[in-house]
Formats: sequence, structure tokens, C-alpha cells
Amino acid sequence: MLHADPVNSEEFKQGMRRLAAAVNIVSTLEDGHPGGMLATAVCSVSADPPSLLACVNRGSRTHSALIQSAAFCVNVLADDQLMLARDFLSHKGAARFGLCRWTTLVTGSPAIDDAMINFDCKVSESFDAGTHDIIVGRVVSVRRRANGAPLLYFEGDYRNLAKAMPTTA
Repeated sequence: MLHADPVNSEEFKQGMRRLAAAVNIVSTLEDGHPGGMLATAVCSVSADPPSLLACVNRGSRTHSALIQSAAFCVNVLADDQLMLARDFLSHKGAARFGLCRWTTLVTGSPAIDDAMINFDCKVSESFDAGTHDIIVGRVVSVRRRANGAPLLYFEGDYRNLAKAMPTTA
């Protein structure tokens, strides 16, 4: 049986840099005020019922707003929305919501008009996981863009599918 030393957080972070992930803006509306964060820790849970999860740091403002509102939208960014991702990260609070056009879908959570995909969700459950909560959302509405490719995060930088990995001949 193999006995390994525990992995420290820095080793884990370096390993996770090699895991390409879609860039998402998770948004919510609490008491009429929009909140949101950039996230790569989002994935599908089930097709029946349609559900996904987002991992949200309990220390973030978005976490408390999301829990209070019990609804959120996962806005999957397209590769032509690189500047939106960077600007969203550099702005704070409501200023983030002046960076692009937003509408609402079923839950009332803000949805980016020209995102690659919007998954509008109602919170169905959440689980404690270290510094984060794993928040499971039941998808109640989906809106898709007609074309485009996703914006990815890989090796500490934003990438598109063509530049995610070097090609081999």
C-alpha cells in the first residue's frame, strides 16, 4: 500500500493550474442589489433533474447574497469576452454590472445578454467543503448563444480552445 505525505495547498494549487476550466460569472440578486464573482469551479451534477454546482468561498460577499437570494445564474463566458472577465475581476460591487448588458431569466438573477450560456438556477442544497460551500442549483432556465467558443483558464491565464494546449505535429 502506498503511503504518501499529505499534499500541501501550494502543491495542490500548482496541480490545479494544469486543469483547464471554463470561465464563468456567477451572479445573483439580493434585495434588489446585484452581486457576482468570477468562478472556474462550476460543473454539471445531473441531467435529471437538470442541476449544476458552484463552489463559493464562504468569506465572499457573493456567498452571503447567493444564500440569501436562494438563486443564481452561471454565465459561461465566450472567448471574445476576455476583457469582460478581466474588468469584472478588477471592479467591485455594483460597478461590475455596468460592464455589459444584463437581463433576467426565471429566477430574477442577472444574466449576461451575450454570454456563451446562461444557466439560471434555484439553490437546492449546499455542502460545507473547507473554506467553500458547494452550492447545488436546480437549473430552471437555459439560454445559449448561437455560436462561439468558451473562454478558458489554464496555467494562470485566460485561453481559448486553440491556445489552451500546444499542438503536436
